[in-house]
Amino acid sequence: MTLFGTATLADLNKLHNTLDELKDKNSDVVHSLSNQVTVKKLDIVMEINSQAIANFTTVIKDNVVHSHEKFQNITKDIAWLHFTVQGQSALFTAVRRNSLYRS
Repeated sequence: MTLFGTATLADLNKLHNTLDELKDKNSDVVHSLSNQVTVKKLDIVMEINSQAIANFTTVIKDNVVHSHEKFQNITKDIAWLHFTVQGQSALFTAVRRNSLYRS
């Protein structure tokens, strides 16, 4: 093919073949870029999920520690109640004995 000349059928076929190859390569590039975008989206989703898991783990840990503190307080309260009831029972028994002996 010459500049500002006439084109033969062979030249036109070569031009069409070249354009077809460019279209195929363009399609491959678009497909590749689409896959990269998908991978980047997955990376972002995984990063967000890992942050959510880390936050969730922290919340669970804080709740377990808080629950343990509550459990210890309840245990102390139950022990105090046990000793109080036991002391009142002993006092009641002593008062009853005194009242029986006086009668």
